[in-house]
Amino acid sequence: MTSGLLLPQERLIRWLGKYSASLEKAWDVTRDISLPGLSESLGVVRSALNVPLTSLESQGLIFKRMAHVIGGGSRRRNVYHLTEQGRLLFDSLGEDHSKPRKSSSEGVPFGEFPQSGEIHGRSSLIAEALSKFSEQHCMILSGLPGIGKTTVGIALGNEILSTGSNIRWATADEFSDFETLCRSMSIPSPLPTDFEALVEHLVHHYKDETFIFDDVHMIPGRHLPQFLSVCKKMESLQGPKMIFVGREPLASFEKVKRFSIPPLETSEAIKLLGDSQSKSEREHIAERLGGHPLALLLYQKGTALPETNEDVQSYVEEVVMSTLDDSTRAGLDHLVLLPRPIEAKKAYDDDVVGTLDDYAFLRWTSGMEKMELQHLVRNVRRTTMSREEKLKLHRQAVLHWEECAETPDDQIVLLFHRICSESEDLESYCGAAVERLVSTHSSALSVLLEQAIELSKTPSHLHYLAAKVALDRCEPKHTHRHLQSIEEEGYSNEIDMGLAYLEGRIEDAEKAIERGLSIGTQLQKNQLALAAASRRLDDRIDATLSKDAVIQIKQYISNIILPEAPQQRAVTIVALTMVQHALALAEENFVKAETLRATLVSVGGIDDALVLGLEAKASLVEAKKNPHHLATAIERTQRALAHQSSPLHRDSLRLTFVETLLGHDIDQAKIEFLQASKPNSAPNNVLLHRLHARWWTCKSNLEPSLRQIALKEAITQHRAAGCPRAANILEARLHSLL
Repeated sequence: MTSGLLLPQERLIRWLGKYSASLEKAWDVTRDISLPGLSESLGVVRSALNVPLTSLESQGLIFKRMAHVIGGGSRRRNVYHLTEQGRLLFDSLGEDHSKPRKSSSEGVPFGEFPQSGEIHGRSSLIAEALSKFSEQHCMILSGLPGIGKTTVGIALGNEILSTGSNIRWATADEFSDFETLCRSMSIPSPLPTDFEALVEHLVHHYKDETFIFDDVHMIPGRHLPQFLSVCKKMESLQGPKMIFVGREPLASFEKVKRFSIPPLETSEAIKLLGDSQSKSEREHIAERLGGHPLALLLYQKGTALPETNEDVQSYVEEVVMSTLDDSTRAGLDHLVLLPRPIEAKKAYDDDVVGTLDDYAFLRWTSGMEKMELQHLVRNVRRTTMSREEKLKLHRQAVLHWEECAETPDDQIVLLFHRICSESEDLESYCGAAVERLVSTHSSALSVLLEQAIELSKTPSHLHYLAAKVALDRCEPKHTHRHLQSIEEEGYSNEIDMGLAYLEGRIEDAEKAIERGLSIGTQLQKNQLALAAASRRLDDRIDATLSKDAVIQIKQYISNIILPEAPQQRAVTIVALTMVQHALALAEENFVKAETLRATLVSVGGIDDALVLGLEAKASLVEAKKNPHHLATAIERTQRALAHQSSPLHRDSLRLTFVETLLGHDIDQAKIEFLQASKPNSAPNNVLLHRLHARWWTCKSNLEPSLRQIALKEAITQHRAAGCPRAANILEARLHSLL
């Protein structure tokens, strides 16, 4: 410690010295130089900083001003800077020997790994946890809300990093499934949806890393079984080690070794209270609050204390919250019901964000982009709210989020409030959300649809939507469950058909098609016939198509009657012509294919790129038959690719290009494959499932080390696409490798 400065003062000088003088006139500044940021970095309650800050200010070493904290709501707050004299003092302090030096051989943290300030009283606990973790593959850090589970998890993560091992951190919320947690851990797409393929993919790429899952008690029941199954399988294959952090009870994790986080010892707990009170006063406070870290951080000087150290929740409700004025408490109540962190500026009343942050009521995501209430505070307040209070808040929240929902994440929060407020026309809102968000937010939609079903008196259509989402996610078990409750014959048949394909039941799927062609409007029959013909065309791996398949495809399209309405008629003609063109190429009837392309041109209003793409596909099929035509095919394909505005058409053509090059120029095939879009998380239609199946099939041919993983996922995607015969061929190929 430098002469003339007390330790808390020196630590403040060192912390503020990290920030440039250019911030002194900035309108937007980092939260790190506000009171909450200083408190967290130094590991003490806010009130404990009042004395050292006042002292440094009186010495002319720091000054405070009002500024807007980035991401921290609209209200300006006090922030602190070093004066010129303070910067001179900082420069003279030299190296901080209290901080351990970082090793150049440290591992890399990925994902939402939080930063923490100084940690008091946990050194021996962390050493013990690290020792136990070294002896086992998985471990749970468990304990009461606010007891410091996440803090110990961060410290444990830092210790693991110091050994040279990488860690990946994800924090669960009320909508999390395993895939969204993987994305939070910065595991890049594409991730297989097939269970075996997913596990083998993670073991192959991340075997020597550690995965830390925080707030595992938040994982919803809809997704928890899959999460546990993946983790159990990864453990059996000696994949990445895993640390789960969560609040008891954790009944589903009963077979995982637990490491309980106890309260702080009084001698360590008093360090959170700073030096502004006598030691005996601090010991009294720490004992009354039972050494509970969050309760200590919420403590405000002069407030009442609980009668016993076992009454922390009552203390939060009756003492801590009672210090809030009415408007701040109302703003807090709107945060209580949120299912996940949000941007501070989108809070119902963002004026209260700064106040709640100053009270230590908030916790922030690792990059400070979003915030939520401390779970202890949230849980205490939720339990005291009446159903009427919650309904009123949800209805107010709907009006608020209708105005400010901009991103898909916002739309999910809006749908959550619509469901919880029991909005009228809920089926319509859910249907629109599924249409718009299923490809990126299927995990949240799965949970929200379950909630909507529970509230609905006539949930048949909601079961249909939930079954559609489950099909897109390749979840037959959940699809079966919802199928049983779909009353409308057409919807039930649609799901029945998709489920039969997913499970490889070809005869059942074809019977469902026959049923579908006997019911519904002619427009629906046209759509089903085109979809069935397209499926059957794609239900193969190579260019050959059996005579039975040709007959079946022609039978399907014989059910089509062109509509009278001009726009519908044109759309149907284009779709029918494309199916007929693909069929002509499969039969190697290139003259007929050329005639069909000419027919498309004559329809009028057809995008030239579409015709160029069909022409290129015809050239590629010819090149497979006669390699002398390859140069022409490549030229036509590259020209067509340059004109494609539709990503779906562009990727479909590029994969056809790759499939052709595989037999002629493997290096060029690899180059073209890298330019194809990688599969997204949840295909929201059969065409995308088919495209993804082809992508994984190409990957199995181009990357031998990942062949089995890629084949397993290709098989699953082919089944989801309604191509069980192609899946069976690949399954035979996979078995030959085992």
